[in-house]
Amino acid sequence: MHYDCKPVQNSIKQKLDFMKKILSYCPIAAFETMHLVPANFQFQPGKAVSALTAKVCWLQETESTVLLCHGEQIAKYGGRYGDTEGYLSAVDQAYRESKQLINSYQLNSKSRDNIQIQVSIVRTPVFELFSQDIKFSWDRNANWRQYDRVAHDWMQIQYPDQPISNHNVVRPVKPIVMVDQKVIWSSRLEENQYLDTVRDFKDQWTVNEAIDLEFQNEQQNVKTV
Repeated sequence: MHYDCKPVQNSIKQKLDFMKKILSYCPIAAFETMHLVPANFQFQPGKAVSALTAKVCWLQETESTVLLCHGEQIAKYGGRYGDTEGYLSAVDQAYRESKQLINSYQLNSKSRDNIQIQVSIVRTPVFELFSQDIKFSWDRNANWRQYDRVAHDWMQIQYPDQPISNHNVVRPVKPIVMVDQKVIWSSRLEENQYLDTVRDFKDQWTVNEAIDLEFQNEQQNVKTV
């Protein structure tokens, strides 16, 4: 499988600004209030550190890759998909390609050559940029949202307006990998298990409502007291 990619002529700054923005209609899986300081700030020992208190949302997205395998070894990579048709649609797109490859190569559950679907699910820390959904003429039913990445530009401090110390550390705000390149489907399954296996994985990772992480942590602390 071959893709022709044309380089985009642009300045480095414009590229970096673009990379910080996310346009998605995947769900917010969780949110929390963080005390943030710029990633490049210069602190002075013993001096209190001012911080920006902001709501940080955790955007949950999927990426799927189709693997063409010979036995247990990866012989070739197929398509790589993101959630361009909605949350977990990356899995559906990879499944459609896999079915086409099975038919093309005439594979079954006993074949040494096999097709696999590898999935990653990542939560990315973001700021919401607009309260209203963005609509496109080519897909008016989709509720797109634009976000700004938190990572790289900001770091989290535990207690604002206090000096940095062993009890008040500054930590980077990084994406969280929920599922890391896990093989969730294979053509070695019996054909009557194909769809059920995909559905079971999607049901397991459905996001129904965003979790308030602060409230959750408070409840856990109450139980441990």
